Amino acid sequence: MKTILCYGDSLTWGYDAASLGRHAPEDRWPSVLKATLGDGVEVIAEGLNG
Repeated sequence: MKTILCYGDSLTWGYDAASLGRHAPEDRWPSVLKATLGDGVEVIAEGLNG
């Protein structure tokens, strides 16, 4: 199994400018990446909002 670390800013964290909160976990781009790549890949999201 391969592992991808998504290390980034508020976009990686899942910031939603419309609600000033976070997008739902399934809507954040690291989750979309995981769904696209399938079961052979682990995606770890480490984003910092700010």
